[in-house]
Amino acid sequence: MKDKKHQETKIFYGWFVIAGLFVIAALGPMGRYILTALFPFIMKDPGWSRETIGMAFTLHFWAYAVLAFITGILIDKVGGRTVIFIGGIFLLIGLLLLSVVQEVWQLFLVFSILLAAAVSMTHFVPNTALARKWFIKKAGLATGLVTVGTVVGLAFLSPLISTLSVHLGWRATCVICAIVFSTFIMLSAVLIIRDTPESMGLVPDGEKVSTNKETASQFSKASHLSKDQAGQTTRRALGTKEFWFFFIAYSVTGIPLQGVLSHVIIWGVDLGLSPARSGMLMAALTIPSIPVRILAGWAGDRFGKKRMLIFFNIYSVAIWLFGWFFVNDSWSLLIFIILLGFAYSAPFSLFTPFLGDLYGRWIVGSLIGILTLGHGIIGGTGPYIWGWIADKTGSYMLNCPISAVFYVIVVISIVLIKVPTHKKDG
Repeated sequence: MKDKKHQETKIFYGWFVIAGLFVIAALGPMGRYILTALFPFIMKDPGWSRETIGMAFTLHFWAYAVLAFITGILIDKVGGRTVIFIGGIFLLIGLLLLSVVQEVWQLFLVFSILLAAAVSMTHFVPNTALARKWFIKKAGLATGLVTVGTVVGLAFLSPLISTLSVHLGWRATCVICAIVFSTFIMLSAVLIIRDTPESMGLVPDGEKVSTNKETASQFSKASHLSKDQAGQTTRRALGTKEFWFFFIAYSVTGIPLQGVLSHVIIWGVDLGLSPARSGMLMAALTIPSIPVRILAGWAGDRFGKKRMLIFFNIYSVAIWLFGWFFVNDSWSLLIFIILLGFAYSAPFSLFTPFLGDLYGRWIVGSLIGILTLGHGIIGGTGPYIWGWIADKTGSYMLNCPISAVFYVIVVISIVLIKVPTHKKDG
């Protein structure tokens, strides 16, 4: 009797996987956003312009887009655990090489290709795909918790990197980050991450395993669609107009998102912040999104993921327009960034779970890889556009109304996605 009671109260291993993914999500993306924190220092040594560094970001996103597409396929084929471990190795090598770059072509090679590979294997695609494979009923909450790891990393590591760069130099800071970040990622992959609940004799969400193997198998495949729909192939998913509306929304949102994430720190320096204090802008942008990501995931499970996606993207339109009229110094920029923080990242707690609702969890890795291809190629132009506008106009302000227009396109695309009506399986 005691053994049975213990089994019933035992914590589902999927939550340990979420904890491991949280750590990976905090550290992996820093292979990209470390350059945001280093922006003011690299403009002095080696002395590159906003447009040049913005182009490095854009090339990074283009390479990331292709590599993330491959990563999505590999997750479904060989498993996310292996993919993440290899990504940790790439992150180690990439950051070590970044610490010694002297020429622009070296920056493009290391940051825009090698570190793009590292981020593709340790960031959004593997983390949210694995979360979705472990959870169905609580997919929104689980994904929200994982993506909080990313904003925690940006919030606390960016100011730390800025501070270390002031005292130790940005090159020594890269070496420290290379060793620390890659070690924790690889250890998490080896010790904690497992590819699916089925690999441990479990089923999603920690539901009781049926004694009937066929019944258990059917439940493990269930999504919020019928069994026939959940079993769709990637090719069939690509044949639906809903997927391409999804593709437009996910791609276009990257232009303002990656623009602000890449340039927010140097924007603050332009408006009077010191390089040492500029890292706080990344914290101001990301800390408000921590509770919002969890809330958005929970609300998506309870009230509908499409409805919540529309809500948060409309809010983003309003905030970008507010920034256009309001920002004129470092303090008004700080207020704008905090308000933006409540909106910009919430949809990323909902995109992958919503995708799983539409097409099933077994192909979610491949599909999110395809979506990331669009996000990287189309959305990846954001950093270059932001840098080009700032260099040509002497200000980042014109990016605000342009960003609002892009979010209007995102809202319209999501509205056009039709969600089939059916009873949930399981």
